[in-house]
Amino acid sequence: MTEARVLDADEQSCKVFVQKFYDWYWNQFADEVDDPKFDTRKLHVYDDPLQLKPPVLSKELARLVEKDRQASRAAGGDIVSLDFDPFLNSNGPVGKYTVRKVEVLDGACQANIEGGHGVREVAELKKSGSGWLFANFQYSYYSEDGKTKEFPDNDLVHILSR
Repeated sequence: MTEARVLDADEQSCKVFVQKFYDWYWNQFADEVDDPKFDTRKLHVYDDPLQLKPPVLSKELARLVEKDRQASRAAGGDIVSLDFDPFLNSNGPVGKYTVRKVEVLDGACQANIEGGHGVREVAELKKSGSGWLFANFQYSYYSEDGKTKEFPDNDLVHILSR
């Protein structure tokens, strides 16, 4: 049996920041969402983080999310760039999302996140003062065998920049 590596202060603060975000954004509802009495209007949508103070998104990512929100409104609410929740990498999330691993190098953090149905994504964060900001999300799409890619890897900034 191998011992778990002890996280340094930056790794720990990044992991806590990301987990708190997912606990607020989705995990608080994860156990209730299947209840027919649950009011789905309580659920967060992808532009809700724009309202958080202090901010949780980098200026560039916030600008791209806002641009997509405005384009969607101009299109009568139709999908413009995003046809899935970019923070949950899903249209139908299940279970709770958990930060499994973090790595910090040169003021940047990569946090591996797992959710229900084998959802996996990597949040890229950058240091902001003594805290963190989400800068991008990397997605990998594999078939059920877990080995064959169904789509090329993609990231949120790329999707929103099209």
